[in-house]
Amino acid sequence: MPHLAFIYPEMLWLLGLIGGIWGLALLTPRHLRTRRFWMSLGLRSLIGLALVLALAGVQVVLPVRHLTTVFLLDGSDSLSPTVRAQAESFIQAALVAMPEGDQAAIVVFGAAPLVERLPSMTRQLGRINAVPDVSQTDIAAAIRLGVALFPAESEKRLVLLSDGAENSGVAQEAASFALARNIPISFVDLSLPSGDAELLIAEVALPSQVRVGQIAHITARIESSVAQRAYVRLIGEQGVLVDEIIDLEPGSTIVPFEVRVTASGFQRLRVQVQGEADGRVQNNEVAALIHGHGPPQVLIVAAQADEARALADALAATNLVTEVRAPAAMPSDLNGLSEYAAVILLNTPAHALPDGVMAALEIYVRDLGRGLLMIGGDQSFGVGGYRDTPVEAALPVFMDVRDREEHPDLALVFVIDKSGSMEEAAGSVRKLDIAKEALMQAIALLRSDDHVGIITFDSQAFPTLPITQGVTEEEVLRAIVGVAADGGTNIGAGLSEGQRMLAGVETKIKHMILLTDGWGEGNDQIALVEAMRSQGITLSVVAAGSDTAEELQQLATIGGGRYYVAEAMQAVPQILVDETIMVVGDGIVERRFVPIATESSPIMAGISSVPALYGMHGSSLKATARLVLMSDEQQPVLAIWQYGLGQSAAWLSDTSGRWAKDWITWSEFPRFAAQMVGEILPNQSSEMIRSEVLVAGGETTLRLDSSGMSVSNLGVTATLIDHAGTQSSLTLNQVGPYTYQTRLVSPPPGTYLVQIAVTQANQVVMRETLGLVVPYAAEYRAGQGNLALLEGLAARTGGEAISDPAAAFDRVESGVTAAHELGQELMILALVLLPVDIGVRRLVRSKRGMKREEPEEDRARERLAEARRQAAARIRGREE
Repeated sequence: MPHLAFIYPEMLWLLGLIGGIWGLALLTPRHLRTRRFWMSLGLRSLIGLALVLALAGVQVVLPVRHLTTVFLLDGSDSLSPTVRAQAESFIQAALVAMPEGDQAAIVVFGAAPLVERLPSMTRQLGRINAVPDVSQTDIAAAIRLGVALFPAESEKRLVLLSDGAENSGVAQEAASFALARNIPISFVDLSLPSGDAELLIAEVALPSQVRVGQIAHITARIESSVAQRAYVRLIGEQGVLVDEIIDLEPGSTIVPFEVRVTASGFQRLRVQVQGEADGRVQNNEVAALIHGHGPPQVLIVAAQADEARALADALAATNLVTEVRAPAAMPSDLNGLSEYAAVILLNTPAHALPDGVMAALEIYVRDLGRGLLMIGGDQSFGVGGYRDTPVEAALPVFMDVRDREEHPDLALVFVIDKSGSMEEAAGSVRKLDIAKEALMQAIALLRSDDHVGIITFDSQAFPTLPITQGVTEEEVLRAIVGVAADGGTNIGAGLSEGQRMLAGVETKIKHMILLTDGWGEGNDQIALVEAMRSQGITLSVVAAGSDTAEELQQLATIGGGRYYVAEAMQAVPQILVDETIMVVGDGIVERRFVPIATESSPIMAGISSVPALYGMHGSSLKATARLVLMSDEQQPVLAIWQYGLGQSAAWLSDTSGRWAKDWITWSEFPRFAAQMVGEILPNQSSEMIRSEVLVAGGETTLRLDSSGMSVSNLGVTATLIDHAGTQSSLTLNQVGPYTYQTRLVSPPPGTYLVQIAVTQANQVVMRETLGLVVPYAAEYRAGQGNLALLEGLAARTGGEAISDPAAAFDRVESGVTAAHELGQELMILALVLLPVDIGVRRLVRSKRGMKREEPEEDRARERLAEARRQAAARIRGREE
């Protein structure tokens, strides 16, 4: 019903002023006749009432008679093109039947909703341009966006055109959002058969684990909507294993396969089907992972294959299966790494590893429960660039000496060529500018207690930055910013100035890094470097595009440092950074010592004494790590710890003839190596527990059977790890005496590793790694329609199923009203009445004055005449 409302109802108290006007008018003398008096008082009261109502924001509230319908059109791939066209035709027919004054909007949705059309009275649909992500169906997001599009002063209706194949979001929660706003959700069911032929692989079932040499039995469930002939193939990593032609009847057909597992680790199998009649090809292939169990394999990653020979031979002597690979040839993802029970990084620098493998190694240990061992050398640990990396996080030691008293003092001098050739361009940047940038990056790696100096040279040497402890990057920038390229190349002058600079400091390590693009003239550099070496000063050389590599390499060899060749100047910054990391993290100690056993460890079982070592890396033991062997200065030599589900170890010496020459010829070295590697190998899963992964329909099921243990009430959790290392945790609930199960609704397509952990009395008693492949999005699976969901949404919000397009605009009685403000009209009324009131009052007075003017003059004359008569009578009386 229409009624009045007020925006500022507190202003209505001003109506009391009208009563004041009446009181004042009634209590004061009247100057107007009665009729005119009441006319004026009524006009003033009406003006006051209009002003007060305008100030109070008076509105007249009327029921709304027009409707806005928002169509929510399912654009996901669970609908065939034919059904999608039918849905668009339905909307067009509804727009044609839309009553005058009503509006319609359109939202197209898949994984996310998109606005195709804002509320409009236009009756033409036109071409739908919105293209959502078609791999998922999020009805909830579409409902929320549709609700947000409604204008406030309109009846509202949502019309959902979908098959109800929800696989993202929760539509029932969004229905509560619509219900709270009195918006009914009606629907058009698009899950009705369209007549299109469809062929797909619904399920591939296979054992998750098979021993190497056994036959794996695999079944594929193929669904076809029509009878047809189809080609079915089973494809392994080596090619097609089975290829056959089968006749399919409408419905499901089970196709069995048998394949012999010949290798350990995860193997990828694919089942393909190709038919005569098919609507989509996205669901014609399903992949699966099968885990072949054999003897545990250990991967040895070595930059130099000959350095791995002694370790590989020692492990082979104890029947451990090893494989030696160069860094570039190692697996770079979790699937590949999971073939191995442990990975050994043997004197391999971080920069030689494939991209992403360090992050994968951390997950490999922490979440897959596998083993990791790092073995030292001149390219390992801190000198190999592993500081502040995921690999360092997984190992039991820090890559540097954290104790300041044990950290070796360092003095580092950079000797930089600034001859005229450094003015040349390398690409779009001058060589000297690249060298300056390399200096800034390298010095940023130094500690606050390190000493650093910079020498630049051309025909002579210049102490650009005197050797300083704790130098800042700003100080370095100020020192080198004005350096310009000019003159010849006098390497000897630069080295001599560096020798003088380093001779003035007292540190344990004195190192010089020479950067030059040529040989040049100068003193006898060979003799000079020999003299430096005798003073404990080492030298590394970076040759930037030099064609005198033999002479420069000879300097680095005599100087006891490293030699780098930068074919392009752009490689210099990274080389200088790598060399600085090696020097700073160098904590390398080269001297003879005999390691000391610190605890009774399985690694040292049966070993009573050990040979001497001749070198090792400086490091710091982490808080929870176990120290197995230490140096005579109590520095870690061998440490091990638990990291997540796995074990990792650090052998701070090497396994070559440089530091461990007495170890690799030691009779007990095979035992020691096998026990060291064996300590980080994961425990093999028990055959008493069977686990499996099943992908079917819109769900993936993880199931574990513990009947072989005859133990119930276990705690079972699963960690799902995708190819990027992203993890999600699940709990398997007990659904039977020995059965545990959980379901995942429509995980994104891809390859996953599933780490299952079984606990009893809060102790992990078993671990299992499974493979999972989600082959295609749920949109491409059969039987995805969900009429019950659509009916539930309608029942909850007061909607209904719609088959007639015109019904999309049936009236909705939700009590929506529209308020129309009257303030402007009332102000105009007051402005019009005010001059009327003023005019009426003045006009009345004027007329009254005109009428009363003549009687007043007559009475004055009469009084004057009477006074004259009285005066004349008095005069006559006196005379008489």
